[in-house]
Amino acid sequence: MKKGLFFIVAIALLVACAPKSNISGSMSDAEGKTIYLEHTGLTATTLLDSAKLDAKGGFKFEIETPQYPDFYRIRLNNQFVVVALDSATKSVGIVASAKDLNNATIEGSEASLEIQRLRNSNFELQRAAMEGDTAKVAQMLTAHKRLGQEIVLANPRSAAAYYAINQTINGAYYMTPYSKEDLPFWNAVATAWDLHYAEYDRAKELKQSVLLAIGQQKASQISAENIIENVTEEGFIDIVLPNRIGETTKLSSLVGSIILVDFSAYAMEQASAHTLFLRELYATYHELGLEIYQISFDADKLLWLEQTRNIPWVCVRDEASIQSKYLITYNISELPTFFLMDKEGNILGRYNHENVEKEINRLTK
Repeated sequence: MKKGLFFIVAIALLVACAPKSNISGSMSDAEGKTIYLEHTGLTATTLLDSAKLDAKGGFKFEIETPQYPDFYRIRLNNQFVVVALDSATKSVGIVASAKDLNNATIEGSEASLEIQRLRNSNFELQRAAMEGDTAKVAQMLTAHKRLGQEIVLANPRSAAAYYAINQTINGAYYMTPYSKEDLPFWNAVATAWDLHYAEYDRAKELKQSVLLAIGQQKASQISAENIIENVTEEGFIDIVLPNRIGETTKLSSLVGSIILVDFSAYAMEQASAHTLFLRELYATYHELGLEIYQISFDADKLLWLEQTRNIPWVCVRDEASIQSKYLITYNISELPTFFLMDKEGNILGRYNHENVEKEINRLTK
């Protein structure tokens, strides 16, 4: 019993001794009104506390000091002041008028001041956009992005740098990692946060976003190189891969026939039904001029060799599997996917099991 009581007391002491941060100040023109302290997380904003302003508009909130840079809001009705806290921030002071929280005086948090500058620049930009002055908007957007870039370069590990790259308007990022111009700034913040806050969910998300963007840029480069090297006279991007006996077989070698280009894999759950579908198509339309060029993306070569032993159409395999440049080049996001080409080598479009036979039937008449 005594051990249990000691354990409870110890936990209580630990909680009591946890470092605290204060957010306090005053808000004029709002006597007696209620303000709210909220935490802005990765996926949601959560109410933490509330307070009724005293006769002088004073307020004070105390929260546990965050281990990593984090974001909070002091909200009155639909207006709010963004407050950035980290492990070194013990006290933030805010003096504001309820008529204009955007221009509050903030002390004790340089990151919060920089975020305020970004938000006010954002508001001005949105107002210009509503007025329809495109020239002014373009000029302001350049200035706004420059402000964000300067904040990132000054201290990429700061909360303000994180806020700068994550700003949006109508759901679109001002700076996106998928832009060659913006990626270095995202990368700077992601690298700094991964170095200093590796276990933080925001740092992990940043790192993942940047890695995906870098991967897409590399893929685009591969795609562009592939287009330059392998574009045919007919205008499509050739596919050059080995068949089951190791012979290099080009898609372009079948030009002159109607070609069903099949992107698939024999490891697919629906592989048996898919193969049966191809067999029926081939049996019905081959004598009428249909050829099938099947690209398999099976990682298991033995499985592929076993499953393709008796097929009558052309089947090649890309050992790069899901890393294949042809999946990138042809923008394939799921298997199986069909393309149809006419006898002149023109790609007619992308098809599925439901509509491809109707088009083949039309072409072979």
